[in-house]
This record gives sequence, structure tokens and C-alpha cells, in this order.
Amino acid sequence: MRDLRVWITAAVLLFSPLPALASVQNASENEYVPGEAVVVVEAGTSGEGLTAMEFGNMLSSSAERIASAAGGNTAGITAAIASVTGKNIILVKSSEKTTEELLAELRKNSAVLSASPNYKIRLSRTPNDPYYTSGQQWGMTAVRAPAAWDRSVGSTSVYAVVIDSGIRYDHPDLTANMGTDLEGNYGYDFHNGDTNPMDDNGHGTHVAGIIGAKGNNGIGVAGVNWNVKLLAVKVLGSNGSGDIYNLVSGLEYVTDQKRRGLNIRVANMSLGVWLNSSIANDAAAINAMNTACEAVSSRGVMLTVASGNEYQDISNPGGLFSNPDDLLADYRGKLPYPASFRHANMISVTAINSSYRRPDFANYSSRYVHLAAPGVGIWSTYHNGGYTEMNGTSMATPYVAGAAALLSAMFPSETAGQIRSRILGNVTRTSNLSGLVSTGGYLNIQGAVTNETPSDGGGGGGCSAAGGVTPAVALLLLPLGLLMRRKK
Repeated sequence: MRDLRVWITAAVLLFSPLPALASVQNASENEYVPGEAVVVVEAGTSGEGLTAMEFGNMLSSSAERIASAAGGNTAGITAAIASVTGKNIILVKSSEKTTEELLAELRKNSAVLSASPNYKIRLSRTPNDPYYTSGQQWGMTAVRAPAAWDRSVGSTSVYAVVIDSGIRYDHPDLTANMGTDLEGNYGYDFHNGDTNPMDDNGHGTHVAGIIGAKGNNGIGVAGVNWNVKLLAVKVLGSNGSGDIYNLVSGLEYVTDQKRRGLNIRVANMSLGVWLNSSIANDAAAINAMNTACEAVSSRGVMLTVASGNEYQDISNPGGLFSNPDDLLADYRGKLPYPASFRHANMISVTAINSSYRRPDFANYSSRYVHLAAPGVGIWSTYHNGGYTEMNGTSMATPYVAGAAALLSAMFPSETAGQIRSRILGNVTRTSNLSGLVSTGGYLNIQGAVTNETPSDGGGGGGCSAAGGVTPAVALLLLPLGLLMRRKK
């Protein structure tokens, strides 16, 4: 395992008093970890006939040769991703060469498919829980969760992964629904490189509560699932930041746990980064992230991703002054990732407010964004052991992740693709979202639970292919961040 000192910046824009949905911060979009490179190479074999140790040793030896030839050392490989995609994503470090010098040497090697800087990324039955009974959890009613709860409140056999800033796993409203991985841990901390994914930011705990805060226990809030197994994959630090290889490592972890038998059905990523696929470094970063997402999707895990909070039409992003929160940000020629990937088992989510309209900060696109979910004034669990209200696409996205977990509990034999079709084919359509998301509507869990799986692929429109760019370019990283913003 690599020396995980890297950081990923949560796309969470923390504005005023309330912690909010994470959104990419563009001022640092070109920042990267000095002396590090994220490299994609052909694995050479799927590992068929080899033990896991033999396969890992083979990948490590090959990676070390590539790193050494460039004047660096290998700090990480991705054996699980390589077994699925045939591509090994490695982290190369050098204490003597600059990032630019390291990349120049790596790109001379014909075995290297792509090499990029290690970009930083930044910060989505009626219960007796008081925040629900007081009407403060308006989002649950909006997505018709109460009607779905009459059929199911989830299952402890279903795992939902939160790829974020960690989870306050001893929170009184979460502890009963925390799961453990195959090693007996609550997940993994790729920010600090240990097995203690405790949340020190708050964003991940808020996301986790929307997916699976214990319902009907007389305290706090109710999640979409009253019963579920939450797994924490910490890729962001206390300031909501991290880097691309942290995210790749988190996706490697999910792929490996799933491959080894853990019943992971959905992974939530309320984070993102804007990149330009016509720039070599960005395109290489996109390729690495895309490969990692492809591996998870191919393993039958649903990926729910926040669209971001930059006030942009992703299909035609604006230039200077188009984001009132960051007037100097220029999005022209760029896309937000991973929200713009279009893997078979991926859903991209924007936000609606209590008037069922898209708030102005929430990114949208009928080409890249599938549906909306509640993302303004959302109450959930927080890392101080209490509760808080947040806004943003970071809060909207776990509603969809929660729906995927609930449906997986009800229909355990259905594939991730079928669950995706249930979600996208049964939205509540509204003129407020016409032309803004591919389905023209927002999440309707009751419809997804009670109706048959649609035969048309779920109404995903133009969002069903592979990312709007070629697979080799499809992994452009934004300064990955929590998609949360504070309420003004």
C-alpha cells in the first residue's frame, strides 16, 4: 500500500454558518502534489491462474521498473482494478525530480499509457425520529420515501460505501448501521494511511446519515435506509481536500472488497474536479480516474456522483464571472469529473429545493446529469455527534445512493443496471427540470419500488454511454472536492 500522505480536496464550499454541499473550488484546479505522478500502464495479464500475491508481486515488479527508469519509486499499485480492466494505476514518487521532469521521463516509456500530476481534489413507515416528525426532513417526503418504507426499510445484508471525509462511526444515529469490511474495520482512511476512517470534517457523516441514519429509534433523523451497512472510505482530510490517487485508491479498495465477496451495492461520491481533456496532463488524470470508476462499475456496484455547485450548465460551461462565488473561475473547455463520466452503473445528480426547483448553484445538463434530488435545507448527522443543516448537490446525491441500497434490499437478485433503470425510469417529471436533466425529473423512491423495471434502460437519455469523451480521456479530475455548500 502506498504512503498515503496525499490529500483530496472535498468539493465542499463552506460558506457561512452551516456546513454545506461540497463543490469544486476552481482557484486550486491546477494544484498537485510535488514530485508525484499518477501513471496508467497495461497490466499485461488478468492474473488468471495466479494467486493474489503472485499477481500483486508481478504488478509491483513491473511498476517498479517503470518508476526506476524515470528516476522515481513506486508508491502504490491497483491490483483489483487491474484484474477487472487490464490496466494498473500506479503512483510514482521522486524526491529528486520535479513533477514536470518526472512526467517527461515517464512519457518516454512505451509501456506508459498516460501520466499526469497527482492533482488535488476538493469537497451530496413513519419514523418517530424528531427531525422527521417535526417536518424538518422535507426531502424524505419529496422523494416519497414514506410510501416505500411501507414495503421495506432496508437490509443489513446490503453495503453502501461513502467515499468522502470519513464517517463519525460512533454517532448515536449511525453506529447501529455501521458495517465492517472483510478485515473487520469500518473502512479505510486513505488520507492518513490507516484503518481508522473517522470523520474530522463533517461532510462524510452528513452524507452517511442521509443514506442510512437509523430510523424509528426515537432520536435525530431517519435515513433513506433504516437498516443498512455503511462503510467509510476516507479520501478527504479535515479541510475537505485530497488528491486523485487517494480517490483511485478508494475505488481500488471498493473493487477489491467487492471482488472478495462483500455485498457492496452502491458507492457515493459527493466530490469532483473540473478538467480539460484537450490538455495532456488533464487527459491523463481523466484516464486514471475513469479506469478506476470503470472497475467499480464493472463489478456491479452503482456509483452515485454529485454534479457540483458552480452555477454551470455542464454542456456549455461559462467563463469569468459565471460563478458568483468564484468570479475568476473559467470553466470553458472543461467538464466536472467524475460527474461527467457515463458508465453503465453510474448516476449523476443535481439538487432541488423545497419548491421542487433547481437552486441556482446546482450544476445541470440534459447530457451529463440524470436526475435531481433534495439538496437545500437538508438535516442530517454531523461529526460532532449532533445534527446540522447543509445545502448542495453533495446532499442530493446520497438520496439516490440510499434509494439504490433500499432497492437492492428489496430486489437482491437484480443487477446494478436494473436498479439504475428502476431509479431513472420512475422519476417524478416536472417542467421545472425539463431540459436540465436527462430524465426531466427528480427521485421518486415509491415509484422505483412499486413499478416494474423499465425496458428502455430507465430513461437515462443521453447519459447512458461512456462519458462524453473517449475512455482514454474520460478521467479528467476536477480539484476533487466535497460537493457541499453552506447555507447563506
